[in-house]
Amino acid sequence: PIMKKRISNPFVTGGYLGPEYFCDRVEETEKLLKAISSKRNITLISLRRMGKTGLLKHVKHILESGSEGNKRAVIYVDLLPGRNANDMLNSISTALLNRRNKEKNLTEKILSLLGSLRPRLSYDSLTGQPVLEVKTESASDIQFGIEHIMKYISEIRQDLVLMLDEFQQISRYPEENIEQLLRTVLQSYPSVPCIFSGSSKHMLERMFSDAARPFYQSAELLYLDTINEAVYREFIISTLMKSGIKTDDEVLSRLFRWTRLHTYYVQYVCNLLYESGSDYIDDSLLSSVFERILTSFEPLYDNYRSLLPSHQYRLLQAIAVEDNVTKLNSGDFIRKYKLTGASSVTTSVKALSEKGMIVKYRDGYILDDVFFSRWLQYHYLKGH
Repeated sequence: PIMKKRISNPFVTGGYLGPEYFCDRVEETEKLLKAISSKRNITLISLRRMGKTGLLKHVKHILESGSEGNKRAVIYVDLLPGRNANDMLNSISTALLNRRNKEKNLTEKILSLLGSLRPRLSYDSLTGQPVLEVKTESASDIQFGIEHIMKYISEIRQDLVLMLDEFQQISRYPEENIEQLLRTVLQSYPSVPCIFSGSSKHMLERMFSDAARPFYQSAELLYLDTINEAVYREFIISTLMKSGIKTDDEVLSRLFRWTRLHTYYVQYVCNLLYESGSDYIDDSLLSSVFERILTSFEPLYDNYRSLLPSHQYRLLQAIAVEDNVTKLNSGDFIRKYKLTGASSVTTSVKALSEKGMIVKYRDGYILDDVFFSRWLQYHYLKGH
């Protein structure tokens, strides 16, 4: 068949391209918009790569375009790269500087606002966007910076919302009392609703549900799980149809099983299927895409074998083969995969959880990285 000229790949694997490339999350979008318009704080929790950041960007798009009657300015901050409170302050200042529909002389205003912290303006070599850096010497500097920025945010003559993504990072900062400080400042500005979000369930739950912690009960919790299978199926079929591509239900069922319906992995596989240029996606094309994925990540996954102690690696492989393990310490499981014993399994589980390689999901443990899980499974079954 002759290749038709197509738009660039509609299956987005990173960033946000607009509502037509975004699947579902209708209910969650609605909950977030309602909380924002009622000025309630909300904490969005999900596993990694479940589409949490995509959802935040989708809500940001709706608010900034005013498409559902609620126009607001959004300050979106990704806290993942930051190592300490100084980095956090830089991220918030930079996000403020780069938000859409900004007022006149914003840069000068922010520079003078943070004058005593010797702010330096540079430009990101990748995006060309301005980046603001301040140098803080003490906790009072941090407090000064955050208070001034929040005061400034609250005085902007527009409704605003602050989104702090990967919020659990702040509990890893070396500075003491950073949660307390941030909570105190944010509490003083109830007119600015906050959306906290992150991918470490236990850390975030502790931050918002432990009576001894500053953020205790300061936000309602919203959990993000997989997109409904029927809805995702419909989205994929209609997206493919727009480019004249067909597939069948069996293929999609297999795709959903293999990716566990986790958003990023579904999108990634669909992205490669679309890229193949075929007018019909059948089982053998799907198999070749699976193979291509496992081969392309092989160098990375092979590396884990040398980086991890052998008992941790064997446990990872066992969890991958089983796909979801509820009883990690059961004798059957330990014998089947020749693991050393219950106490060594317990130690390995703790270590692998801390490294973020395995996570508790529903009623058992799974590997956080679905492709790595499939790779381990493949190699185990090949050897047996």
